[in-house]
Amino acid sequence: MEQKKAEELIRRLAAALRGTELYSAAHPLVQRGIDAFTAAAQDGLKVTPSVVIGFIGDEVVVDGTRLPKGTASLIGFARDLRDRGIEKITLTRGLSRTEVGSLVAAFTDKGSPVPLPERLITRGVRNVTLGRIIVDDVSDDQAGIAAARRVYSTAVETAENLWNAAKAGDQPDPGAARKIIDGLARLVTQDRTSLMALTALKKYDNYTFTHMVNVSALAMAQARALNIDGPLLREFGFAALMHDIGKVRTPLEVLNKPGKLTGEEFDIMKRHVIDGAHILRRTPEMPALAPIVAFEHHLKQDLSGYPEKIGSRQLNLCTMIVSIADVFDALRSNRPYREGMATVRIRSVMGEQGNPAFNQVLLKRFVNLMGLFPVGNLVRLNKGEVAVVTAEHPTDPFRPQVKILMDPSGALIEDPPLANTWERDSRGEHPHAVVEAIDPESVDIDPLQYL
Repeated sequence: MEQKKAEELIRRLAAALRGTELYSAAHPLVQRGIDAFTAAAQDGLKVTPSVVIGFIGDEVVVDGTRLPKGTASLIGFARDLRDRGIEKITLTRGLSRTEVGSLVAAFTDKGSPVPLPERLITRGVRNVTLGRIIVDDVSDDQAGIAAARRVYSTAVETAENLWNAAKAGDQPDPGAARKIIDGLARLVTQDRTSLMALTALKKYDNYTFTHMVNVSALAMAQARALNIDGPLLREFGFAALMHDIGKVRTPLEVLNKPGKLTGEEFDIMKRHVIDGAHILRRTPEMPALAPIVAFEHHLKQDLSGYPEKIGSRQLNLCTMIVSIADVFDALRSNRPYREGMATVRIRSVMGEQGNPAFNQVLLKRFVNLMGLFPVGNLVRLNKGEVAVVTAEHPTDPFRPQVKILMDPSGALIEDPPLANTWERDSRGEHPHAVVEAIDPESVDIDPLQYL
């Protein structure tokens, strides 16, 4: 966010909260304060999925940019929030005036024993998150993606341990799995952009474990978009993480075969859904959803797929969400027998008319959630430059914000500029346009270092 707009946003927030200390909630001045802050926040969220406001000492930081030290009243405002345990306010796209009103009302109730973040949740506020700043030994502009990378890397390592335990005949440790899910759930709620960018990377050593984590993250992102939160959100993530655990009993020559499976090999592969359900049902403290999703995730909406001949049943919502995440991540990942597909191509394959594999309403919501060119993807522009997507346009998926990393000759740009591909020049034309998504490995670029 531009510094001028960031300063305006903070002034509006301070004024809205200060007004409630002087007047009743229904007073016109309070209502105008809510209107002004809502307008400023929604304006900022047009060009970025989220805005993070942090309070460090007597300073205010917006999306990593420290604002100039303000007036005594603004310093007092920052101190008041910190005294109440609020070091960070995250606003996300979709923020409504009603939610801002609930935020302001929650701040006025100073006598309540219920913590502010919980009060917001009970009021139905989904696009404002209050919390504390986790200080990492990284620079401000890298804090978000660096923290997300650590959570993601730890999750992949733990997924490998869970897999190896199950493969050795032991029960996977639900406590270790919960730690993964707690970290991913926080990212889904507070920094979905960084997490989704991490899941999009294809240059990882072991597909099995990154796929487990990716499906969990993608499933929780879908669930969160349906306003599923708290313990149920984590249960969805847990079930998604363990959906393929039955493959520990699938022979490696079948699991990693580069060519098409024979009929007999496919029968062996299909057993993993039953094996997975058995493993999870026998594991103490395993959420009830986990074996259900392991059993159902290869069933289609018309109950074709496998396991076969299971009679009449209604697929679980978590199963339908995990199925979408599972296929999407599998199609975009590089495998020994094929290259990963671009997002545009995956949308076409998964969205084929009459395809009974997916719930079409959930699939459309997922496509909208991910965007045509998700944040963190590398793209080629109309003049031949290579860029990384840094933000999606709120209404036009074809025109994201990008950071241009390579010029048309393929040379890296020392100080990559930002470009809003939706902006027009003096002639009314778009000087920058996205032509296609490209594989980071083809140009040897790690897009995360530029976010």
